[in-house]
Amino acid sequence: MRVETRISDAYREIEVHICNHEMNRQVEEVAARIFRVVNDTITGVDKDGVRVLSTSEIIRFFAENQKVLAQDERGTYSIHQKLYELEELLDAGQFLRISKSEIVNLRKIRRLDMKLAGTIKVILCDGTCTYTSRRNIPRLKKALGIQ
Repeated sequence: MRVETRISDAYREIEVHICNHEMNRQVEEVAARIFRVVNDTITGVDKDGVRVLSTSEIIRFFAENQKVLAQDERGTYSIHQKLYELEELLDAGQFLRISKSEIVNLRKIRRLDMKLAGTIKVILCDGTCTYTSRRNIPRLKKALGIQ
């Protein structure tokens, strides 16, 4: 395998090209690894400046005051992506849209309170409480294996 780096003013963002004479298992594995590395981080901004956040540490993404925020155990960060863009980028096995304004990390859910009629209260690992919308209850139950 050969790795080549090209630096030029012609490029406005990083591009990764995988070239081979055929599609095979090695090509698929390299592409999958690159995809995981690229999509495992997200850039957030807080009062101290720009931070690179690991998606596996993020508890939730939510919209508030027309901004999209990411929350982890250390704080809350403003991010540039829209919720629908995040929904496409994030691992569907780890993140789930539970309402119009929120995506949660399924691995950060501590417990569910299903006592309320028509909704589910979701308690996250840091104690944050949020609620699913009615239309997303079946998706949440399916994702968590609750039937």
